[in-house]
Amino acid sequence: MRTTDKRRTKRALSAVISVLLLLSVSGVFPAVLSATVNDTARSVGEIESLNTQLATANKEYEAIQADLAVFNMRADEARALLEKTRKKLDLQKKKFNDMLVAMYKSGRISGIERLFGSRDLLDFIDRAAWAEDIATEDARLVEEMKVTEAIAGQQEREIAEKRRAQQSKFNWAVARKCDVETRLADSWKKLTSADPIVARLMEQPQTDLSHRINSHLAKKRSPLTGYGIVFVQAEQRTGVNATLLVGLAEAESSCATAGTIYATNHNAWGMKGPQPQIAGGIPAAGGYCIWPDWEIAIQQAADFVRHYWGPAQAASRLVGYCETGGAGSDWERRVEGSRNSI
Repeated sequence: MRTTDKRRTKRALSAVISVLLLLSVSGVFPAVLSATVNDTARSVGEIESLNTQLATANKEYEAIQADLAVFNMRADEARALLEKTRKKLDLQKKKFNDMLVAMYKSGRISGIERLFGSRDLLDFIDRAAWAEDIATEDARLVEEMKVTEAIAGQQEREIAEKRRAQQSKFNWAVARKCDVETRLADSWKKLTSADPIVARLMEQPQTDLSHRINSHLAKKRSPLTGYGIVFVQAEQRTGVNATLLVGLAEAESSCATAGTIYATNHNAWGMKGPQPQIAGGIPAAGGYCIWPDWEIAIQQAADFVRHYWGPAQAASRLVGYCETGGAGSDWERRVEGSRNSI
């Protein structure tokens, strides 16, 4: 190679190295590496928000359904009361007619054409001329039935109006629920395109705790966002509190956001290695454990805690985990503060 070509190659390499150094110093590389994480965090945060909205919509939907059931029950009761009242009136009519026939046969009344000229029984009863021929008790019962029938009819009309209003609210709740479900499905699609691994994890049956862990991690823009169900599964398997594992990640590495080394090694807990005595063995680099991915890391981090401290539930149980730890230390407060915010 000619000297001139060598010089050109050297200058080109120098320029490339300078650009790389500049990008590294200026933080462009971390920004590029965190782009997917941020996309995932945004998608998960959006899903969590929509899940909350959907839960609210479902509660409203169920409450309105319950109200409708109550209104339907009251309407049925009103109709039953009205039917009972009408049956009583029919019996009273028969009794009254039988009485009139008996009175007519005995010659106690005259002007029978007045009876046939009445619009109906109640119209007939209202005629003062016949009041003296009706037993006092019969008149009282008929009057009570008239009032009862009017009240039952009014109640039925009121319930029908309320039912229409409730049906309108019910339709609104259904429409809102469908809208949130549609937006939630779109968010799932976005999440899948951003990080298929996280999408696969969140397609698993979730728990309230896994949702809360994901929300907490999403706010931190952590690469652990979406792995909430893995923390829960690790707790179920080892007994180590899932929120304690998250709190340790917060205290040791700001949930793997304090530097690329944490994400690269998938060691958000500052755990030292190697750890051959733990199932499967944990290799080390630079004195710290390294894992190939976050799923294995979370499970073996739980194994790490279980091996040395048992099924720990709080930072106070992890004596010796952190050199600057201990009761009342900043480290302990940070771990517990993170746990309490989940």
